[in-house]
Amino acid sequence: MAFGKIPRFSPSFSPSEALICAKQLLGLGDDDEAVREFEARFAEFIGVKHAVMVPSARYGLFLLLESLGIGDGDEVIIPALTYFAIPAMTELSGAKPVFADVGLHTHVLDPAAFEAAITPKTRAVIPTHLFGTPADMDAINAIAKAHNIAVIEDCAQSTGAKYKGQRVGGIGDHAYYTFGLTKNITTLSGAMVTTDDDAVAQHLHTTIENSGLSPASKSIKEALTGSAMFLATHPWLYWWTVHPAVVLGNALGKDPIHERFGETERCYDTLPTSYQNQARPRPIQAMVGLKQLERIEALNGARIQNGSALDRALGDIEGLGVPAYPQGSEPIYMSFVVHHADRDQLMQALRARGVDTTTGYMNDLSDHPLFERHRRPCPNAAEANRHLLHIPVHPNLSESDVSHLVDAIRSATEACRG
Repeated sequence: MAFGKIPRFSPSFSPSEALICAKQLLGLGDDDEAVREFEARFAEFIGVKHAVMVPSARYGLFLLLESLGIGDGDEVIIPALTYFAIPAMTELSGAKPVFADVGLHTHVLDPAAFEAAITPKTRAVIPTHLFGTPADMDAINAIAKAHNIAVIEDCAQSTGAKYKGQRVGGIGDHAYYTFGLTKNITTLSGAMVTTDDDAVAQHLHTTIENSGLSPASKSIKEALTGSAMFLATHPWLYWWTVHPAVVLGNALGKDPIHERFGETERCYDTLPTSYQNQARPRPIQAMVGLKQLERIEALNGARIQNGSALDRALGDIEGLGVPAYPQGSEPIYMSFVVHHADRDQLMQALRARGVDTTTGYMNDLSDHPLFERHRRPCPNAAEANRHLLHIPVHPNLSESDVSHLVDAIRSATEACRG
């Protein structure tokens, strides 16, 4: 990245993947076996028996709950700081979402809060490896085993991260991932479910195979969007186009990127028909996924290098809270999240210095109007939700970018104090 202008994210979608999409869109190639190959390679990468491509992580979670027989009268424990779709899908299954607090700076499920939330109706827990940080899986698994509770790992932001040397998604009973354009591995859209349970895998495969194929127009739109994002975060174009729009939006009290990619929070009365009618993945998604899987160690390695550098450089800044990690956690730094008492002022100061930041899409759902009937106190999630701010940590950062980030954060924090 050049000119000291740093976007909040830069997609891992590359020219080689764009070429695959172009050939597909021009009708020069198709591979119906690509889906099964991607599933097999992904299962091998995680270290599990089965991987099943699904259209979205939320639908994957719904199918997991369905396959486990979890529904009316059951309870599912969910970290309070999370994405709205998780409790929304839990409710749609008929079960009750029960929120449990997170570590203030780890942002992942607190094992003690998980244990305190258990009742005789608890059937599952969903430890979210939020921001690429693995949760304390030894403690969570031990508690779950003692109470006969299924462990469904939420790996939507943590593909490839490890806990004590083992990849997340292969530590609990089941897991789901998502491969959107802003994730550390992308198939343009779509997701994956992993499990060692033959019956669960069969249920998912049968459901997906009996569904309709996603429309070709969707693949065309996603391929064009991916290519546009790749170009838009190139230093030259970002300097002249995207960053001025972000700064202008900030001055107007808006976030144009959030508005473009954000989603209206909602609950579901019924399962959207598109989930069932367009659930089968297209080969183009799997072919991109296979290419991405070849590069994931390098992509994650760059994130780890950048995140570790920020860890070392930012820990002594007065008034700035830096991330913490459970013992044994080996994060991939999907996001680098700091805390500041006046995070909006800090966000403006950083954008003025060429660093785009965001408060992200997560919320404290234990105190959210959508889930008011399930309200319960989760003070760490509430505090984090008020103060957190995402610092760019994507793999396309150079050493000079990281240095610029550190200098910008130091001077912006100093300006906030002044």
